[in-house]
Amino acid sequence: MCKILIEKGLTPQILFLDETNWFNYIKKGEELPQNGNNKQYRNHMKQVYMGLAVSEDNVPFMHEVYEGNKHDSKIFPDLLDALTERLTNLKITTEDMTLVFDKGNNSQVNIEDVLSKMHIVASAKHNQAEDLLNIPLENYKHLYTNPQSNKIYGYRTKYDFFGTEFTTVVLYNKASCKKQRKSYENSKAKIVLKLEDLERRLKSNRGNERDRNSVVREFNDIIRKDFRSVFEYEVGEVTKGMKKPTLKFWINENVENLCYAGFGKTIVFTDLKNWHSEKIAKTYNQKYIVEDDFKLLNDVLLVPVGPINHHTDFNIRAHVFLCIIGMIFYRYMAWKCKHFGLSIRRLVEELEGIRLALVQKKSGRKVEMMVEEMDVIQARLFSLLDLGKFMQN
Repeated sequence: MCKILIEKGLTPQILFLDETNWFNYIKKGEELPQNGNNKQYRNHMKQVYMGLAVSEDNVPFMHEVYEGNKHDSKIFPDLLDALTERLTNLKITTEDMTLVFDKGNNSQVNIEDVLSKMHIVASAKHNQAEDLLNIPLENYKHLYTNPQSNKIYGYRTKYDFFGTEFTTVVLYNKASCKKQRKSYENSKAKIVLKLEDLERRLKSNRGNERDRNSVVREFNDIIRKDFRSVFEYEVGEVTKGMKKPTLKFWINENVENLCYAGFGKTIVFTDLKNWHSEKIAKTYNQKYIVEDDFKLLNDVLLVPVGPINHHTDFNIRAHVFLCIIGMIFYRYMAWKCKHFGLSIRRLVEELEGIRLALVQKKSGRKVEMMVEEMDVIQARLFSLLDLGKFMQN
């Protein structure tokens, strides 16, 4: 199928690689269903991992299914090997290919592995280049305005990641900064209220006795994972005449200041030093297309993967494969109709609105198949996709 897509003009120059997972209701399966960090917050359920590579035209070119307890960075080498093999079999020169992926796949081994095969556009975690976050915004240059009318700014430099010097662009989006700041402060306020309530209950001598370990456990249950470094605390011993230990907590200002400095910013690095900053930024931000594919695979009305109800690994792989094949047909159809500017869901709705009728005239017995009245978009889709050939008697 990939070979046919290439023959039709869909040869990829840039590939976007990402991973996702789906939970299932399997209690006892084979090797694929495993407990892990589920992206739908169903960590108590078994899940299956999938890696997906799509082209800049948003057409899938490779997918692999993995055990649900593997981390993105551990899956990445196998995905890269499978992707390289696929491209080689399709007679596509990997040296001219650019691979785009996010910071969850970062490691020195992975970065070196990619660079030995193709070019790279990737992002770094904020704690891997903290000094870049404190560059004054007046040093940033306007790069472009995105489809949401938000201005994207960039600061370009060279920086070492994983032992290699890369061309690096720190991107800044003011709208994202405001959104992230608001989300952070709302979450922080909720956490502080819960901690103050815990502190108040510990000061009271009413209720059951509590030891230090139980307080530490409750404190950690209150703090979300991404706030663990922001909140610091101290749990005292149980003093004479008291049933409970004391609790003090405070904000680590250095860590919080770093959080504020990073809001709205993305650190992107590449070995393509001749690319201008706008192209680097747009290429990395285009990785949303693979995320759109994951949304499509979660759409209950189109080609949903999860929840997976199969038990054997073979059936799970077959189920995911068929869903990916369905998505390829949707994406190819969307590519053919791309000048209409329709989303896949809208495209499907327009096609569903094209109705056929069997008509028999009063003067004879002959029955003809006819198309019911169509609107302008439906008529253009009917012509472009040559749907009339399916009406031949």
